Formats: sequence, C-alpha cells, structure tokens
Amino acid sequence: MPLEETSAEILERYRGGDERAAEELFARYVARLTLLARSRLSPTLASRTDPEDVVLSAYRSFFIRARDGRFTLRRSGDLWRLLVAITLHKLYRQARKQRAEGRALAERAAEPSPAEQSQFSREPSPEEAIALADELEAFFSKLDAFARRVVELRLQDRSHSEIAVNMGRSERTVRRTLAAVEHLLCKQLDRAADE
Repeated sequence: MPLEETSAEILERYRGGDERAAEELFARYVARLTLLARSRLSPTLASRTDPEDVVLSAYRSFFIRARDGRFTLRRSGDLWRLLVAITLHKLYRQARKQRAEGRALAERAAEPSPAEQSQFSREPSPEEAIALADELEAFFSKLDAFARRVVELRLQDRSHSEIAVNMGRSERTVRRTLAAVEHLLCKQLDRAADE
C-alpha cells in the first residue's frame, strides 16, 4: 500500500496548479479546524459566529498566500500549526468585530477569559502547541534519520508491516527502533520530571 503524500508534497502540487491538491489539503484538516474553532467560541459568540465560516476564511487566506509561495513547510506538522494560527487569528478577529460593532453580549460577564478558555479547551493553545513543537523538534534531533522516519510513519498511524515495507527493513527492526525511541523518550520525560 503506497504511503500518503506529505502536506509539503501536496502543497507543491497546488503551487504547480493542481486544483485537486487544494481539495486534498482542505479535506485533510477541515474537520479538525472546525472543531478547534467551535471549541474556542463562548456560547454567546457561537450564536453569532459560524465556525465553518471562520475555517473557510482561514483556508481562503492560506490558499491565496500559498499560491504566491509565501509558506515553506520544513518539518512534519508545519501545515497544521500554520492553519491553526490562521484559523485562531480569524476567529479572534471575528470576536473583536462582534464586540466592536456594539453587539450586546448578554453573557459577557459569564464568559471565561482567554486563559480560562484555553485551560478547558480540548485543543492546546497556540503557545502550548509551539512549546510542544519545540520539544518534539529537540527530541527528534536526537534521532537518526531512519528512526525519525519510522516514528513519523507510526504517528501517521501506519502499521509496523507497512513501515517495514516502506523502509525496506524487517518488521522486527521497526519494532526494535520504536522500542528504542520509546525508551529514549521515557528517559527524557523522567529527567524533565526531576527538574
């Protein structure tokens, strides 16, 4: 079974004029982005703001800038982080617009602060997402290229046998590599807990 294209590969096809690539990029993240937008809306704001519209606006901005080559994806997860940032920017701007237009928000006093909202949301805040990305990048930099690719494929929910075929190695080698990475990660987490 061939492996799914990376977001960077699909983005390059889009820049080359392949409109199907835009559909693929849209389909890959639209549901998650909509859930994220919905989770960040207070009940009052949710009655006035459609999370789907926010996500569509975010994608529109992304595709315009992506066509011009303004974005470069350097590592796994960059596109997700970029789309989250654009979506949250659009969402917060919509919230400011709602307030600036003088719409009375009856539940405004009961609305949690942004810090409280992020504390109870199911998705990480942008700051938490950046911190996690930095931690993952530091951890991945300790791995050799083979181990890094095995972990990336496993995070894409590939089976051990699929990874073995893709990497041209035995399934046992894939399992041992993942066990070694898990051991290294546990050691790093233990050190962080002791600090």
